[in-house]
Amino acid sequence: MIRRTLLALCFITTAIVSQAQTTGANPNAGKLALILPYIYGPDGLTLNNPTHLAHFDSSFQANFLPFNAAIGSQLTTLPIPSPASGFTYTFDKSAGVYTRSAESFGPILSERAETIGKDKFFFGFAYQRFHFDKIDGLDLHSIPVVFQHQPAANPLFVEDVITANNLVDVQMSQTSLFFTYGLGDRVDISVAIPFVSASLSATSDATIQRIGTADDPTIHAFSGPNPNEETFLGSGSASGIGDVVVRLKGTVVKTSKLGIAAGLDLRLPTGDEYNFLGSGAAGVKPFVAVSTRAGRVSPHFNFSYEWNGDSVLAGEVSTGRKASLPSQLAGVAGLDFGVNNKLTLAADLLGQRLSDASQLYSTTFVAANNTPFPEIAFRKGALYRAQGSTGFKVNAYNRMLVTFNVLFRLNERGLSGRVTPLLGLSWNL
Repeated sequence: MIRRTLLALCFITTAIVSQAQTTGANPNAGKLALILPYIYGPDGLTLNNPTHLAHFDSSFQANFLPFNAAIGSQLTTLPIPSPASGFTYTFDKSAGVYTRSAESFGPILSERAETIGKDKFFFGFAYQRFHFDKIDGLDLHSIPVVFQHQPAANPLFVEDVITANNLVDVQMSQTSLFFTYGLGDRVDISVAIPFVSASLSATSDATIQRIGTADDPTIHAFSGPNPNEETFLGSGSASGIGDVVVRLKGTVVKTSKLGIAAGLDLRLPTGDEYNFLGSGAAGVKPFVAVSTRAGRVSPHFNFSYEWNGDSVLAGEVSTGRKASLPSQLAGVAGLDFGVNNKLTLAADLLGQRLSDASQLYSTTFVAANNTPFPEIAFRKGALYRAQGSTGFKVNAYNRMLVTFNVLFRLNERGLSGRVTPLLGLSWNL
């Protein structure tokens, strides 16, 4: 029965992956990744004034690579509940039966060394809601940008700038279906299939700063009712399958007090990257999980390194040019505590180092008349992220577990939200 169920789920997974790959996205104006580049129209921020065609440029508008890359990197690090944490079993040779090998139900967003046991089957789902409000410490609801005039015959025209205050709202929800099968007493195979809903809305309030043409406000003016100011809007939403993760884990050291496991995660680029449903790049992540036991308390440690492939989110979405998403070094330290046979508490500290990641920072643009205007700029370098996680698992009925967890940021690097709740159900067969 278990083998037939596993084969059926593998067939469903293969069908989903094939569908996601055969209906791959093509960049067009309706995709979420193109909302920001095209918020001012296909030609950028251009004023069709009677005297001349005034085009204003900004690194923020002309090249949204860092922002899209931040979302792409975030999609490679969205935490998926540990697909192998629940009831674990080991074979008792003297009794000839399988018995529970741990007094707790394990961690929530990290791995322990134990496997679930030969021919054991574990499956479940979890729902997470992400609301991002910061990017590299900057408030996504107030991003200042300065647009400069392209070279013109009249040098006074070039002195004018357009300032814009931008509000970007990014929300995402993820429902993950996962299952694990014990290939042997020490080897598990797991599959996690996320279904993602993403939405992005942007509002840009632009104001003309007439520095060189103050005597003639008609030279640079918006076409709306207010020639000095105009608001630009863009929004969209999408939903579908995310990036499927396949995991193989084997226990290499197993004693009564210590367990060490090695594993490999393979992330498949099955999500539509143009709609922020997936990263658009394959990922390979070897990892080591160490867990110890001291009565009902089980400390655990995870170490991993992830190589990511090329994605348009790290390149240029308007042309389809791809570039490499940052690789990631990650570590987790935590513990789970089996309060009794029905309740387990879990807590983790999660750290990540992204190499050569695009980052935003605040700076100042000084106009021709020495007026300072705040704006943002981009740079590349190592990015360090820290998060905390705490939650619990309850054995509600028979072998069914109910999981609740809260993920919270400890710093504001990368794209981050204040709190991310998780609610899940899982079963052991």
